[in-house]
Amino acid sequence: MTDPGKVTLQVAVQQLNGVYTTDQSMVIAGALMSVIPLIGVFLIGSRHFIANLAAGAMKF
Repeated sequence: MTDPGKVTLQVAVQQLNGVYTTDQSMVIAGALMSVIPLIGVFLIGSRHFIANLAAGAMKF
């Protein structure tokens, strides 16, 4: 991780914290950008999980 252009989003958000000052709006924006894909995967996955759970309950 020596190349600053190839760090993960979570590492980049951590690097926004300065020694003396921290731009809170940038940290919050970065955290939001890192959470949005997880929310999307959760919503899509939960829809398929519940549909398959309901289909499996009716098969017996």
